[in-house]
Amino acid sequence: MFKMEMQWKEFNVDLRAVDAHMRSSHPEYTGNQAAASLELWFSEALSEEDQSAVIAYWDDIHDDSAEATSYESAADLAADVAAKKASGKAKLAALGLSEDEIAALVG
Repeated sequence: MFKMEMQWKEFNVDLRAVDAHMRSSHPEYTGNQAAASLELWFSEALSEEDQSAVIAYWDDIHDDSAEATSYESAADLAADVAAKKASGKAKLAALGLSEDEIAALVG
């Protein structure tokens, strides 16, 4: 295994977007880990050229980049799930299901 460490940005970054980019551009990429720095893991060591490309990609992420603007906090994600659940319950109620039936289906 080979690891590269990137210093955190001063703004939030959508690591799912970074992961998707890395998987599409580096077949040896195996994943990332959020620690004191962003750890990017590879199945084998990268060439100097590939390491430079990874560093350039990370350095090019700015607060208005897609990787930054697509970031959703855990609270945002939880609120989205709660809203979808409430919407589903309302639709089931409109279909005539009782609260007990809805609770059995949705929780």
